[in-house]
Amino acid sequence: MLISGGDAQPLTPAGSHAATPIWSPDGNSIAFAADRFGAMNIFAVPAGGGEAKRLTWYSVDEKPSSFTPDGKAVLFSARRLGDATETFAIPNRFEQGSQLYQVPISGGRDTIVLPNAAFDARWDADGKRLLYTAPSIEQSFRKGQTSSAARQVWLYEAGSGRHERLTDDTHESRDAVWSPDGTVYYLGEASGSLNIWRLSLTERKPEQVTHLTGDPVRSLSMSRSGILAFSRGGELYLLRPGAKDPERIAVNVAQSALSGESPSQTSSFNDIVPSPTGKEIALVTRGDIFVASLNGRYVKRITRTPGEERNPSFSPDGRKLVYAAERDGRWSLYEAGIVDPEEKSFFEATRIEERLLQAGKEDAMTPVFAPDGKHVAYIANRDSVRVLDVATKADIEILPKGMNYFYGDWSWWLSWSPDSKWLAFPIQPSQQIDNVAVAPADGHAPAMRVAPSGEDQSPAEWSQDGSFLLWASDAEGLRYINGRTWSADIEGVYVSRKARDAFEQKLRVPVIGDAPSGSEEEERRPGTPDEKEAMAPPKDGARPRASKPREAFTFEPAGVEDRTIRLTQQPASLVYFGLLADGVSVLSVERYPTPQGDGFTVTGVVRDLRRERRRTLFSGLSYVRSSPVRMSRDQKKLYFLSPDGVTEVDTGKGSSRVIKITADTTRDAAETRQAAFNQFWMLTKKKFYDPNFNGVDWEAVQLKYSKLLPSIVDTRDLAELLSEMAGELNASHTGGRLRSSVPPAEQTASLGLYYDERYSGPGMKVAEILANGPFDSADSALAPGDVILEIDGEPVPNEGGIRRALRGRAKQVLAITAEHPGGQRFTEKHVPVSLGKEQELAAARWLKRKRDYVIAKSCGHLGYVYVADMDEKSYRWVFSEIFGRFQQADALIVDVRYNGGGNLHNQLLTLLSGKNYMTYVPPRGGPTQQEPRDRWSKPSAVIMNAVSYSDASVFPQAYRDLKLGPLVGDSVAGTGTFVWWAESNIIPGLVYGLPQLPIRKLNGKFIENEDITPDIPVLSNPTAWSKGQDPQLDAAMRAMLPAGSTSCRSP
Repeated sequence: MLISGGDAQPLTPAGSHAATPIWSPDGNSIAFAADRFGAMNIFAVPAGGGEAKRLTWYSVDEKPSSFTPDGKAVLFSARRLGDATETFAIPNRFEQGSQLYQVPISGGRDTIVLPNAAFDARWDADGKRLLYTAPSIEQSFRKGQTSSAARQVWLYEAGSGRHERLTDDTHESRDAVWSPDGTVYYLGEASGSLNIWRLSLTERKPEQVTHLTGDPVRSLSMSRSGILAFSRGGELYLLRPGAKDPERIAVNVAQSALSGESPSQTSSFNDIVPSPTGKEIALVTRGDIFVASLNGRYVKRITRTPGEERNPSFSPDGRKLVYAAERDGRWSLYEAGIVDPEEKSFFEATRIEERLLQAGKEDAMTPVFAPDGKHVAYIANRDSVRVLDVATKADIEILPKGMNYFYGDWSWWLSWSPDSKWLAFPIQPSQQIDNVAVAPADGHAPAMRVAPSGEDQSPAEWSQDGSFLLWASDAEGLRYINGRTWSADIEGVYVSRKARDAFEQKLRVPVIGDAPSGSEEEERRPGTPDEKEAMAPPKDGARPRASKPREAFTFEPAGVEDRTIRLTQQPASLVYFGLLADGVSVLSVERYPTPQGDGFTVTGVVRDLRRERRRTLFSGLSYVRSSPVRMSRDQKKLYFLSPDGVTEVDTGKGSSRVIKITADTTRDAAETRQAAFNQFWMLTKKKFYDPNFNGVDWEAVQLKYSKLLPSIVDTRDLAELLSEMAGELNASHTGGRLRSSVPPAEQTASLGLYYDERYSGPGMKVAEILANGPFDSADSALAPGDVILEIDGEPVPNEGGIRRALRGRAKQVLAITAEHPGGQRFTEKHVPVSLGKEQELAAARWLKRKRDYVIAKSCGHLGYVYVADMDEKSYRWVFSEIFGRFQQADALIVDVRYNGGGNLHNQLLTLLSGKNYMTYVPPRGGPTQQEPRDRWSKPSAVIMNAVSYSDASVFPQAYRDLKLGPLVGDSVAGTGTFVWWAESNIIPGLVYGLPQLPIRKLNGKFIENEDITPDIPVLSNPTAWSKGQDPQLDAAMRAMLPAGSTSCRSP
């Protein structure tokens, strides 16, 4: 298309996402990134059209920046290991873990250009100076950020190896380009919105070129004649030399994507509910509800809308389904019913009618039919509980607003008593603790906690006869460092004194076989055959027998706290529990990780409370994490999701089978994207941490960006549009993204090696062997300087190099042929690891090098710990290092750079804020021990940088407020707002960041958008990094070394 505008013709085919096109200097070729093979790889296509050529083979997204001045190679950014000496940041971790590479346009080996992260990189005409944008952990479409962590423009001089920061501002600066006369043009946000700025490298005074307001300027580029081009508000513009105002380019885009419905099927589900009839099961997937026969052959689609339906609940007779549906911007309750009275099942019904059951001004979610079929309980506006009379539409509030705050919609649960008179649900005595509460369904009395506790009580269930209300309690469970537990016991309350007496009587009834024949106890046993059979224990493999039907017990509020009971004595990771029909046996389903750590299995255990015995009903069955486990109404079958389908377990025999179910999820892709967009916009409206949206008109934002929906064609486009929309809020943790889905055959494996990325000969030259990697073996002869030439007898290809040859080869035995510098060839067999494992090994190397450097330079006087994430694993590592390796150190350096957050600030602060109050001193010599022994009471310092994010920004702020020690390094943007990374149930893999729970400092201000400035400022310095130096660590050491500490000691 000419710059005057007109028709734009696609150069890439439909079916994959292509982005970031860049012209070659001669105008004959266009390089771009595309996800044809899963990850965004680099391709090139003739400008006039033709077949695209693949240039890179790597299973992590790559992004092209520009061509080299001679047009022979394409510069691109990729997250790899980088250079063994010059790469400073932890490899393959955030944007900062990437490096700059180049690959020949004609095809060939890619080589490293810069060992540090450098985006939007462009050489000058002589190829001596390189402009680039420094990375940020924030999503690239955030607007209005004022922080030292904002992106900035840098200049690299190839001759000297020097990096210079050209923009020194707290506003975003990026996308720098060279003009024909050597002047730098870039996008800067100092005026309030991204505009074009000009910078002379001689005068160094930025000048604003455009003065546009509202939409930011994006994607700046410049022609060889000095014409600037950019995008803004979904349109293209030109700015000619000397012109004041840009010209809009009229573009007609011929979309090649197909419109209308796209056929699709899935066997992956996220919820299941068995029917009371025992003949079918409701399933939820991709926002629609289905009902399938229990042989999996017949599947009926109940809903067919672009939006989301969820939380299906059957009526007691199985002829109706109630569910929540998000339509027209609001969650409401709908009911689907079988019309023909002769038809008994949904899966075979010829006519199903849907009706609106409840619609008000507030969202209605999580409906549950009462056992009488006359009422439906539901959650209103995510914070109150109501009961709806299905016939009269009378709507009663059972739990008022303000009693709960839940992070996500999955936290709510509702449970009806068998007599439909009482309802159980959670109440939070504090924001982090859930307790079980009960309220009368007619609303005549307020809700009450049945067993007030400072420990979590998870979803409660009534026993079928109504005698018990059971839940999982954390009180005796094993705890994570953050105070949460991963195991729990089954606890509960007798609903009444009558229920307690009846249960205790059952326990007192003797069991045949418990006493020797002829004893007094034997004589007191029931004498009739029927009585003996009724009291006999079930044979192995037999289901516990139900006692004779009797009237359900009624809940008695008075004295309920005194009727608590603990039914298990061995905490476990419970995913289901319930009292069986005999009234004295409890079935629990316990979750365990697989030995390989790549999934979960479940084990079913039956506890006979009368005999005080337990038996395993089933074990080792595959299980989809966090999915529900459901019991059939007759308690004969148990259902849960597995990777292969729906697993059904016979609760009497313990046998199981997997039901294969395939659902037709055909839907209109454009309508689905519209629904997902609306859902995330509305979710933000309901849950964003600032009800005033940081001063943004959120309604206007919806109108502004929804207009662009017709112009996008795939989910990556939608994720970018969501990022632009959320970027208006100027908050951390925002934006949309698509979880990468790379086919196994394209997933890059790793040999655990650093390569000489500038080596141009055949094969790949080894620079370093990662400890604990495949080649870290006593039998391996491979050494730095050797060249790997063949894999399984095939030469390492020139195009794509060893990464291309290792696609899909993880965990396979490979024959690796290499050559020593002297020319001796040898072959060894090794098993490659995944890129995730490679990154783990590289991070361990990074930590060890920092730690060993501190020990050596301080002569053992200083300790060093690196906190990789604000999580359990990092805390345990830090604790072990402090009180193991560095117990005798004089001071401690705590490094939270390149830490993406989590939830650990309180535990770290407690660990570092110890005050010595006594010391154990052996009278005849030996190691002393201070108290507290589990808290550091000596001096400490914290190193931080712009990638100390989320909870890793909360930690240094609180560390300063508590006056624990100095902060060293870069300023840190305040990003201390807890986020919900909401994954779409409509479009698989689409994730949206929603910051919803803010933290206030002692001065009353939010941590969000407040910089944490260091006491000892040391800016990040790529020049020093390329020499293997760490100025921030050196500054921390100087600050913490005790005076006169000249003698060395062993740590």
